[in-house]
Amino acid sequence: MNAVTGQQMELKELYQQMHQRTTAKLWAVLALFLFASQLLEQPILALIIPILYFIYDVVRQRRRFQIVARHTSQRSADRLFRLHVGVGVFQYGALAALILLTGNRSGTTFLLGLCLFVIPFYWLCRRFLIYRSKQIDPTYISETEIQQG
Repeated sequence: MNAVTGQQMELKELYQQMHQRTTAKLWAVLALFLFASQLLEQPILALIIPILYFIYDVVRQRRRFQIVARHTSQRSADRLFRLHVGVGVFQYGALAALILLTGNRSGTTFLLGLCLFVIPFYWLCRRFLIYRSKQIDPTYISETEIQQG
């Protein structure tokens, strides 16, 4: 149980550092994304901003699972990292599909697609991710549990 507590503390520190650095930046990225998607004639160019955020998220996940590897096994941490990146590809793929499909339509269509399809899909992916991660590593601690804990 001490290993889990130590892992929780290290992960909580990592998230606090990342949260302090990224809270304001995340809102700026969202604003930039919405602004760029309205200005750019080709919706594919608006995908640059989510791709940059995805790359940032992959780097953050790598750091997270390096901490996990110190408390469990490297093999388990690598499997968890690949799972998280794979689910992230599906999530960002859904957002990219929505951007491409609604590129020539009104912003209301985009928001409707976001609320009816992408956000529920993200929620399902998150639930699957937690379920599958706990199968791979029984000591897995989700981001929500770290924030609460």
